[in-house]
Amino acid sequence: MCIDFGMSRKSFSVDYQEKKPLLIRNAVRHIDFGWTDVCEILERCHIDDPSFKLSYNGAILPKKDYVERYLDVGTPNYRLIKPAVYDYMRKGATLIANRIKHEPKVSAFARAVGEFTGRQVVSSAYAAFGEKSSFRSHWDTRDVFAIQLIGRKRWLIYEPTFEFPLSTQQSKDYEVKFPHSKEPYLDIVLEPGDVLYVPRGWWHDPLPLGEGCFHLALGTFSPYVADYLRWAVHQMQEIVVARRSLDAWESDQALLEKATQQLVDFIRSSENYTQFMDEYYSHVRDEAPLDLGNLADREGGDLPDHASLRLRAYRPRGLDQAYLMHDGRKITLEPHVAEVLSMVSESPGIRLNKVLESSAFEDKTLLRQIVKDLCQQDILC
Repeated sequence: MCIDFGMSRKSFSVDYQEKKPLLIRNAVRHIDFGWTDVCEILERCHIDDPSFKLSYNGAILPKKDYVERYLDVGTPNYRLIKPAVYDYMRKGATLIANRIKHEPKVSAFARAVGEFTGRQVVSSAYAAFGEKSSFRSHWDTRDVFAIQLIGRKRWLIYEPTFEFPLSTQQSKDYEVKFPHSKEPYLDIVLEPGDVLYVPRGWWHDPLPLGEGCFHLALGTFSPYVADYLRWAVHQMQEIVVARRSLDAWESDQALLEKATQQLVDFIRSSENYTQFMDEYYSHVRDEAPLDLGNLADREGGDLPDHASLRLRAYRPRGLDQAYLMHDGRKITLEPHVAEVLSMVSESPGIRLNKVLESSAFEDKTLLRQIVKDLCQQDILC
């Protein structure tokens, strides 16, 4: 299964990202996903965690209503009370799992969205059989790609009334002051294979249609201006004026004007901006599959020519300047290594033989070994 976004990454960034919703019909072809997959994914979730929820009549049910704590050979464990779950879902409840990791089919979609947007991705899942809304109309504080995989779901989408909300600005706390309009911007029904992009801040209400339905919600995250400003203010502690004491407005105005100017100069520095972005992405850990057979066996041979290569990082930092931020450290790259990584970044899934053919590096045997080393270092996968 893969996603055909129908446009380039640049076109999406310029025309849609954080600007307006986008509906892509039949974006997922040859869907290999059924209720057995859904059940297996949900059974592997940490059901005692707050990220696993059962929503009913617009409210999140207490765990005790559908989760049992018991001793498993002396170790505390948790299990779903299945009759309760079945009963609630027959009555219209929605089962929700957030922060899904290490599920191959979900991860494949997350990787596609991550590579397309260059952003971190958090995966969630929604399963329902009734006709009731999972939540009342709300906005998300992250951009979301909804991927419909089973059944149909109606989406009502309204234009934002509070633009670009941050994680602390949830719609439930603003809905009275900033209510959405009565007329929806979009009123659509998603069919299996459809993908819907909803920018953060856009009101939406997904409505089941009385039939079994399941969709993934892939939230994307990037650094915000507020993150840069917060970082800059923290760095300003190294500047003397920021450590001065305050006493009274009349005497402190000149001091604050001086501090303001120094802060402006600091945040307008390209070097400081680069340092912030490097530090931000040094903390990012994108998911990649474990590959013991190819990369852990001492007797393993070369990677096959048809090996499909991807960068583990959805948005690698520094390739245009011959370095890479990787797992919290800055790695200086030789020109031929930077060339290979840039090639893979531009064409995720490129075959090894294509990389070898396209590279200007003459020693193809050494280059093949370098690619395998990059895989073993978890830079490529």
